[in-house]
Amino acid sequence: MASIRAYYLPAETASDIDASQPVSVEQLDTLGWKISSVGESLDEIEQASRKIAQELGFPITEEGCIVPFSFDLGRNAATMDPEMAALLRKLAEVENSDICFENGVIVVVTSGNHYIDVEDVTTGGWIRIHSGGGMLYRVPTGAKYRVAFNEQNRGIVGIAFLKETISNHGLLLEKEIDDHPARQVYLKEVLKKS
Repeated sequence: MASIRAYYLPAETASDIDASQPVSVEQLDTLGWKISSVGESLDEIEQASRKIAQELGFPITEEGCIVPFSFDLGRNAATMDPEMAALLRKLAEVENSDICFENGVIVVVTSGNHYIDVEDVTTGGWIRIHSGGGMLYRVPTGAKYRVAFNEQNRGIVGIAFLKETISNHGLLLEKEIDDHPARQVYLKEVLKKS
């Protein structure tokens, strides 16, 4: 089974946070991130992911709501859903910028070592999460995070489960995030817990 390694990014974390300490899955959970290992073989990963997505109210039969993807756009863009390829190209253009989704999304990495950075709104810091294939991320609506399209992440292959179809993905970029209603709801929910 895949595992994660998470830690605060020292350059982007308040000085009163010990960036050398690991960040637990439970701590990520308080920020709304649900992360779990869902299997090793492609069949196990897909079956477990569909079950979890359905339990969380994601449509698993509607066309455009379950979308395979690959970060290797040069090699795989032609075989991907055109709207997903366009979304990934847009993300690659704003690489390492704050992004957010206004609609629910589950990202399942079926193969490839990778990392993402997620904002910790309770400390003002950023957490880097490293993992391999077989990981499911339920991305909280309204949460800021960053994705790099670098050499380490280029091998990511996976499946996105969307609350809305890919054409209504609701991607928000840096300047659109802070005043968006989805962001305000997210902040209220997370800060109420802390």
